[in-house]
This record gives sequence, structure tokens and C-alpha cells, in this order.
Amino acid sequence: VAADAGTAVALLRHAFATGVDPVPLVAALAMKLRVLAKVAATRGRGSGAARELGLAPWQVDRALTELRHWTPEGLAVAIGAVAEADAQVKGESRDRAYAVERAVIRVAQAAGR
Repeated sequence: VAADAGTAVALLRHAFATGVDPVPLVAALAMKLRVLAKVAATRGRGSGAARELGLAPWQVDRALTELRHWTPEGLAVAIGAVAEADAQVKGESRDRAYAVERAVIRVAQAAGR
């Protein structure tokens, strides 16, 4: 869903409509971005990267494929957006759903920057 803000927001709203709590959604986004950042930092290290990062080889392969849509700057923007949303859903915001929606839009827009 990277770079497709409309689809991302539609899926997010569906998740909220079915009762999904914002906190685990933000945690999942953060985990995904952490994996991308870790793999991005080890580019060019080959098969040893999976072992070094404590990830399965398929996770590294998938992250490398997804990283084609990201620049280092875009990834940094996305990580910042999710960190901000994490703080907001844990008490800094009155509207947790809006905080997550805004983060999802920022992440989608950051892909490909």
C-alpha cells in the first residue's frame, strides 16, 4: 500500500469499523518500518544480513523488494510519522483514529520520496 494513500486510508477505516484498536495498528506499522530500516542499513551484505538481523531470509528478500519504493529520506519521514502517531494513540491525542489516519497518509506519501 506504500504510495497509495487512498487505498491505505480505506483499509484503515475498514479496520476501525471492525473494531481494531489503533495501538496495535501503529505498532505493526512501526515494526514494518523498523525491518525496512534495518535491512536498508545492511544493503550489499548478502545472505549474512538475515542472520545478522535475526530475520528469516524471506523477510530480508521482501524488505529489499519493498525498499525499491523508498529513499532514505522518505523512510525517515515515515518513521517520524509513525513515532508521532504512537505517542498520540497512547494519550497525547483525543482522536486516536485521526492520528493513525494522518500517519498512514504521511507514510504512503513518503514512499518514493
